[in-house]
Amino acid sequence: MDSIALNLSDLTTPDRADRARKAWELYGAEHADGVANPIEDLIADLLHLADTDDHPGGAAGVASRAVRNYEAELATWPTERADTDDESEDAGRYLAQVRGAESDWLTVGHGDDHRTVASHLWKAMQVAGFRFSELAAHTEDLMEGHVLTSDDGFEFRVIERDEH
Repeated sequence: MDSIALNLSDLTTPDRADRARKAWELYGAEHADGVANPIEDLIADLLHLADTDDHPGGAAGVASRAVRNYEAELATWPTERADTDDESEDAGRYLAQVRGAESDWLTVGHGDDHRTVASHLWKAMQVAGFRFSELAAHTEDLMEGHVLTSDDGFEFRVIERDEH
């Protein structure tokens, strides 16, 4: 559970942005003059780097995984993490939850769209050993109410808020 907890840390979006700020400042100092969208240019250059350095799946694979990671981390903005006791209306209808063997369910995301809520589990599922290429199919299983279990015993589910 430690590796999953690390990836589902209490970092907020500003915390995550600060981790990239130094690289952004270096890139911007060298390449941002007169560029309309310098962050987009940096992202495009990073995708070219993924192609030239033979990262798995090349630029398309890196971009796809990066978007999924970003979407999974959106649950941390503007609040730190979804709270299972939060009954506010804006918290959403569905909860994305994970737990290790003999532990309580940890809510890692919430919302009104079943599919988006299930995607909050993707990063943790990858850490637990699920294959990236199978996550779309697993999302369908989660949306149907199945509890998915990794080889190491981690469980993942999406439930309606009133089920917890």
